[in-house]
Amino acid sequence: MCRQLKENFNGEVPGTMEELTSLAGAGRKTANVVLSNAFGVPAIAVDTHVFRVSNRIGLAKADNVKDTEIQLMKELPKKEWSLTHHLIIFHGRRCCYARKPDCGRCVIREYCDYYKELIK
Repeated sequence: MCRQLKENFNGEVPGTMEELTSLAGAGRKTANVVLSNAFGVPAIAVDTHVFRVSNRIGLAKADNVKDTEIQLMKELPKKEWSLTHHLIIFHGRRCCYARKPDCGRCVIREYCDYYKELIK
């Protein structure tokens, strides 16, 4: 990747999805993180937390990260993408755990599809 940055981009980190994903080892998630955090471009980076939590609570209904990203971009206002992606990650790390969500202390449980099914 370092060689590619030097040879193809004059040593500068590129600022488009297409350029970033052309780099070895950089996929959509990495590109979205760079675009959002380094360039201030609204983006949703779908990692395991974002994928799990957004599908669990009902913001998305997708079988893969790309479809989750597309659905979240349609569902959320563009100006909120970067912040929301960080909030979903935080929620997944602190409350909506992979193996056993802590619904008892979840502040959004009344809106959550998973919780609604749990209490039926």
